[in-house]
Amino acid sequence: MIFKKHIIFFLITVLFFGCKKDDNEDTFIINIISTEPLAITEFRENIMVNIQYMHPEGFVGFFDPDYLSLEVKDSRLANADYYHIIPVSPPNDNVNVKGELLLEIDAPFVFGNGLTETLTYDIRIQDLNKQWSNKVTTSVITVSK
Repeated sequence: MIFKKHIIFFLITVLFFGCKKDDNEDTFIINIISTEPLAITEFRENIMVNIQYMHPEGFVGFFDPDYLSLEVKDSRLANADYYHIIPVSPPNDNVNVKGELLLEIDAPFVFGNGLTETLTYDIRIQDLNKQWSNKVTTSVITVSK
């Protein structure tokens, strides 16, 4: 009987100390679910990037339409483009949010004299605390003339 109590106590102790909070629960994380299409003719098709976001406090998006919190950088260019994201949680609420954002990027075109170019997009999102999410990069996209 005493042996059973020791085993139960041991199992409870192992369970208690073996469980730990996931470090990702306290950070603003984005992931790319899909990027389509990966091969296009210039000016013909927009690029659709499906992004999953997770924020522990729900601070994704801004009420001020002039605040641009979505950064999208074409690998061929020096500077990024910025866009507005509407809030995904009610004002003054701290709730853990998880969702998806479908980003439509205007049809890219070939910059140089060649017939094809490849590019990627680096994407990140700024939260209400002015903290940036991790940066994610799309798959390689081939643009043809």
